[in-house]
Amino acid sequence: MPSRNRKKRCKQRAEYLQKREDILSQENKAKARERYKADPEKKKASVRDTYNANAVSKRAAKRQRYQEDVEENRAAKRQRYQEGVEENRAAKRQRYQEGVEENRAAKRQRYQEGVEENRAAKRQRYREGLEENRAAKRRIYK
Repeated sequence: MPSRNRKKRCKQRAEYLQKREDILSQENKAKARERYKADPEKKKASVRDTYNANAVSKRAAKRQRYQEDVEENRAAKRQRYQEGVEENRAAKRQRYQEGVEENRAAKRQRYQEGVEENRAAKRQRYREGLEENRAAKRRIYK
């Protein structure tokens, strides 16, 4: 799955960049302290290094916020997908149930029609038998 590998690479890259910024921030602060101790006149350089360290931490905070937004969006997308899956399953179940009920009703209807046809045929055969018997009796008793 390429997406899983991509996510892993992005996460590793973010961790690497975070560590690098932390190290750079610490190095910049250490350099600023050293310069300030060596020559108090160079306090401006110290201020610039502090500014750089702050910029690094601001970028890190911005990246962190971005990462949180990305994760939140992924979670929302997953949630919407899951809801859609559940809706589709429910609709499929509903259609299946309606089909089952229709089939039962049709089967019941066909059964009932067969019962009625059988009764009618039986009645007809009974009447024909009666008529034949009456005709036979008439021939016999004439």
